[in-house]
Amino acid sequence: MDDRSEVTMTRAEYDLLKAKAENNPKFTDDGSRYDSRGYRTIDGMEEADINGDGHIDNAELNMHLEFKRKELEDADAMRDAQRRMAWFSLLGMLLYPFAVVGASFSGLSEAQATLGDMAPTYFVAVAGIVAAFFGAQAFTKGK
Repeated sequence: MDDRSEVTMTRAEYDLLKAKAENNPKFTDDGSRYDSRGYRTIDGMEEADINGDGHIDNAELNMHLEFKRKELEDADAMRDAQRRMAWFSLLGMLLYPFAVVGASFSGLSEAQATLGDMAPTYFVAVAGIVAAFFGAQAFTKGK
């Protein structure tokens, strides 16, 4: 047998050739497959095929689209919550020195000392929150 006689083709091309040879009406020229109910198989949407029959009917497609919509809404809500947390943290960093000055003017020396002692830890923790938020934003935009 000659090595040059080997033929390579995709599964879709093979199915189309076989269907044309058998005059099978379930296949079209673009390789799309239809089952006996008239439902079309969509390549790349295997996760939408809930019952595993290889075809996606209207109920499965609607459930898949609803799941994707909910997934997008959840991701949007998470981004909004992270954005609010970052802005709240930044506002806290800006107002913290005013709390120390306000305690000093009010004559609360104990409060002033406590706020002054907490400042290094507070600023590092809040800076970490803000840095994580902006780093994640930069990473996702870079992808």
